[in-house]
Amino acid sequence: MDYTVSKPCKVCGQGTDGKRHYGAWVCRACAAFFRRSMILKNTKKCRENGKCDFMKNGFFTCKYCRLQKCLRVGMSPTKFVIDEQNQNALAATIPTSMDVFCGRSNLIIFCAPQLSPTSSPFASKNYIDLHYVIAEAQKILDEGPETPIQSEKRLKKLALGLEPILKSKVSVSPNIKKYGKDEALAHMEYDILAVSKWFSHFDEFHQLPKTIQIQMIKAVWSVWWKLARLVSTTITINKCFDKSEVKRMKNDQLLYNFDQDIDMSWLSKYTVEELKFFIDINTEYRMDELTRLMLDLDPSDVELSFMLGQLCFHYVGKRFQGEILQVADKFQEILADDLHDYYINQMKRHNYSKRLASMMKINNLIQKKIYDNKKRSDLALVFDVFCVEVSHPEMFFDM
Repeated sequence: MDYTVSKPCKVCGQGTDGKRHYGAWVCRACAAFFRRSMILKNTKKCRENGKCDFMKNGFFTCKYCRLQKCLRVGMSPTKFVIDEQNQNALAATIPTSMDVFCGRSNLIIFCAPQLSPTSSPFASKNYIDLHYVIAEAQKILDEGPETPIQSEKRLKKLALGLEPILKSKVSVSPNIKKYGKDEALAHMEYDILAVSKWFSHFDEFHQLPKTIQIQMIKAVWSVWWKLARLVSTTITINKCFDKSEVKRMKNDQLLYNFDQDIDMSWLSKYTVEELKFFIDINTEYRMDELTRLMLDLDPSDVELSFMLGQLCFHYVGKRFQGEILQVADKFQEILADDLHDYYINQMKRHNYSKRLASMMKINNLIQKKIYDNKKRSDLALVFDVFCVEVSHPEMFFDM
């Protein structure tokens, strides 16, 4: 498979998809920026009177100068195709829901059953529609990153794209005393879209057919977050506990106990304690082997990006085989080469075998945990534990 890029972007120099956007050869990120600038018309003036170096460390620091360069290379607002009649017709077909009325986007639709005397037993299940959130994920992949990152190394781009994801937090219901359907679906939506944004920084991923892109996102979104949440846990531990105190901690020591009431009635007729046998429901944090290994490793963003990529691509290749396995192996090879370059040229560390072994041990333990969870969730399906159907069950294959 050929991953070469047709032409460099005339604005930022990144690779393009081989298509002209708004009259010029530009990448999808610059095209998205130009579209937003033309629609919102709120770009601030340059602090250096148009003479600044508007790209630093791979990021655009001045929106005004970036927009001026877009115009200089031939991008034009006249290239926009806007059909107001079609837009108005589309708006008229959108039903007025509470989310629309309140102005809050909700891309995951939850439908409770409407029963009648003649309803079948299957009609008594709730339904979760993921079509809209998947469409939004595809849109993110199509447009590319909002801010293109200037770096020859793919792993460096992924690392820079990872930082804002780990720092941000999902907005859920202000009712912090209860964690139920709304909070769970909000987290799910955030998780899927955040993973899509991270993959949008991987140039070779953009060269895949759209069907394969979204197939891989649907498969790895929950796998990606198993590692990312482990990192978030260790960050919290380091903030709350002294290093010497962490070293003295024994496995299974309680670190944090949630005081929220968990409502799972929308998912199952079983109680939360009964459901813990079938699926992971974290009501507390305890010190365990994985957490200890991650605390000891304390990976950089580059190392963590390698771990995330390796974990996801190994998983998806093993699950689907065939063409996706070949692609996944190629991607792992690219990331491994970039990791080697990072250690040798940036960190000046020629012997990094111990750190690599620690990273792989963590990933292997996560893979084992995924396999163990799969056996439990399969039992849940056999015993019909869940009172919900989903539009894309393949997204929960290894939950």
